[in-house]
Amino acid sequence: MIINIDKLPHKAPVRFITEVLKNGDNNAICMIEFNEKPTLSAIVESAAQNVIFISSLYRLYNGGVLTGMKNVVFHRPLGRGSYRVESKISTQLENFCLFSFEIFKDELLMASGEFNVVMNRREKILSKGS
Repeated sequence: MIINIDKLPHKAPVRFITEVLKNGDNNAICMIEFNEKPTLSAIVESAAQNVIFISSLYRLYNGGVLTGMKNVVFHRPLGRGSYRVESKISTQLENFCLFSFEIFKDELLMASGEFNVVMNRREKILSKGS
């Protein structure tokens, strides 16, 4: 099944996702591309963009704002190139979500950590345009 990445609001050079491999109720797996050596914020942002493809969130929410990161560990140096990012819901309290992520090059774990996102409720976004 081909999943459309056009629901990502991000444009180059901030759009990191190139392909969706899995969209699930509590997790998503995507391919990402870094055109230069990624910064800490680029790594976490790529994992946060992956959240858009977690099905259970997008029944109620339409996007969100990355509000924090913690426990980010670089297991190996990252550089330019393609990677696989896996993000999953760790904890959710209404529209506040804590996620864990892992970034792989082939099967090697490159980076991992946690980040939180405050999700925007669908009805609030839809009512703004009315």
